Amino acid sequence: MIVKKFKFNFYFILCTLTFSNCGRPSDPVNTLIRELNRYPEYTLILNDYRIDDGFFADYFLQFDALTASSKRMDGVDSLVFSQGKTDWIQVSESIFGRYEHYVGMVVSSKSIDGSKTSTHQAFPPGYQYVGNPRYGSWGGGGFWQFYGQYALMSQLMGGWRVGRSDWDGYRNTRSRGGAYFGPKQNGRSTFGTRGTQTEKAKPAFFKRHEQRRKTFGNRVSNRMGQARSGSSWGGRTSRFGK
Repeated sequence: MIVKKFKFNFYFILCTLTFSNCGRPSDPVNTLIRELNRYPEYTLILNDYRIDDGFFADYFLQFDALTASSKRMDGVDSLVFSQGKTDWIQVSESIFGRYEHYVGMVVSSKSIDGSKTSTHQAFPPGYQYVGNPRYGSWGGGGFWQFYGQYALMSQLMGGWRVGRSDWDGYRNTRSRGGAYFGPKQNGRSTFGTRGTQTEKAKPAFFKRHEQRRKTFGNRVSNRMGQARSGSSWGGRTSRFGK
C-alpha cells in the first residue's frame, strides 16, 4: 500500500465562532467532527491555545487535522494522507477548560473500520495505530515499529517509541473511558500540555505556557496576601493548563 502526504489548507469558518444559536457555548470539536466525518479516517489534534488577557480574558484554540482517503493509483489501492490546521477559534472559558490540558493530543478520531473516540478519551497521536499489523509490528526490545510508508505516524509522536507496557497502559486507560497522557517521566506526563514530549516538540508554546503559570501563581499569591491583610480584590483570573 502506497501512502502519500501533502499539505492541505484546512481553514474553517470556525475561526470566528464563539457561540451557537440561542447563545449557548459551542464546542468547535463537534463542528469539526461533522466536517471530518466525510473522510473514512481522520485524527483531530489540539495544536495550540491562546489566552488574550483583558478585563475579561478571551480564549482561543487551534487544531491540526490528519485525514486519510483510499485512492487507486497506478492500479494499486493507496491510502493518501492530508494534513492541515484550523485558524484560531475563539471559545468560551468553559470550552477552553475542557481542552486546556490536551495540547499535542488527539481529541477525536475515526479509524478505517468506522470506530470513533471521544474528547474524554484524548490520547497521544499515533497510538490508535499501534498494535495493528496493517501499520507495523513489534520489533526488538518490545517497541512498536511502523512500516516505512507510515513514517508519518512516528513523526506525529515526535520520535517517541511505544513499548508494550506503555501500550497496555493506553488500552487500560481507554477501556475505563479516560484520557491517556503516556507514562510518567520524573513525575511528569509524557504527552499533554505539560508533557516532556510537548516540551521538545513545541518549545515556544511550552515556554509561553510555563511563563503564564508562574505569572498566575504569583498573582494568586499576591491576592491571597492582600486578602489576609484585609484588602479586597476582585476581577477574573485566566485559566492555564496544568
